[in-house]
Amino acid sequence: MTNILILYNPYYQEDVIEQHLEILKEKGVVAFGKIRSALRDYESPNEDELNTIYNSVSKDMPLQLFLTDYSNIYVANVIAAKEEKLKFIKAPRYYDTMDVEKWFVFDDLRLLVCNGFEIVRDKILSNFKATNYNNHTYAVYGNQYTYPMQVTMKENIDYFVKDNEDYKYFTDIFKTKEQIQIKENLIEFKFGEKVFYSLAVNSQDNIASAEIEYMSNKQNLLYDFSSVILKYSKACELEIFNFMKIFFSSLMKCDNDIKNFPYTIQGKNYILENILLQKANYGTYKYILKSYDIKSSINKYIKNKRLKIFIFTDFIFYINTIQDIRNESIHGNMATLKQCKDMRKHILGIGRSGIFCDLKKYIKYISDS
Repeated sequence: MTNILILYNPYYQEDVIEQHLEILKEKGVVAFGKIRSALRDYESPNEDELNTIYNSVSKDMPLQLFLTDYSNIYVANVIAAKEEKLKFIKAPRYYDTMDVEKWFVFDDLRLLVCNGFEIVRDKILSNFKATNYNNHTYAVYGNQYTYPMQVTMKENIDYFVKDNEDYKYFTDIFKTKEQIQIKENLIEFKFGEKVFYSLAVNSQDNIASAEIEYMSNKQNLLYDFSSVILKYSKACELEIFNFMKIFFSSLMKCDNDIKNFPYTIQGKNYILENILLQKANYGTYKYILKSYDIKSSINKYIKNKRLKIFIFTDFIFYINTIQDIRNESIHGNMATLKQCKDMRKHILGIGRSGIFCDLKKYIKYISDS
């Protein structure tokens, strides 16, 4: 495992890590830019060696990028390192005014130490040897290092070893003990690891946040549960969108003619191919699935009977149920405990199967068909 260390300066952006984390949660990957110091008018003395390392980096051969301001230290799982930012990889906008000398694309991030200079110095950095500086132990004081710098470890640690390949360490960064406990309860008693970690990170956060608010107020019969229902609904919208992308992508591979199937959202015209990028609303999904052309294509090309029944019955039922409950709460009416329990029942699968477990089960049917 190759290790690279960079000092990041909060002077450039106070919430530098938080901004990268938000994109990581939304997109699954983010680009971190090593900003060229205005005080440095020379190239790194180890540039050729570093470029050899960067050229070898891939998803199958990642490197560990340590980011520190000496008070905090993070480690990122880097899957690409480039001089020019890849067009399809998002980065915080503050880089637009910066001179970035190297882009590191990572898909996971761990917080090792928070607000602890002595721990960073004595426990983490003391385990590093400066590869291109006579292999000496990393020196916090009086050094003349050039960053990015390659480091080796006295005690090798792979910070991204995990039992479940779908788990991402960054999902727990900046979480409270209560949030982490709720997440563990959802995994242990409702979804299981495989389903929960396959959900989008924003869906995980919305469900956990909804559960915390629900648990805190379920004894208060006068409480307005609108915000709880909204959080559940946001998670449903995202997971249904992801399911629809996978389903229609598979169907269009079988039936190229339906790519141009037209539909309209708020006066704007789209074709079915757009749904792979543009999230639609519940009404649009129902309209598409009930149309003659799409129904005919599904009946012709979807061979798995269980998947076909799910699409035409249970899936529509879930959408109708969630849509009805959500619409009540967003039109100014106070959301009741009963409505919240009903929404929660269909999502978490209390006393019945739940929408998220069903969506993930039938995604497997799609991939197997």
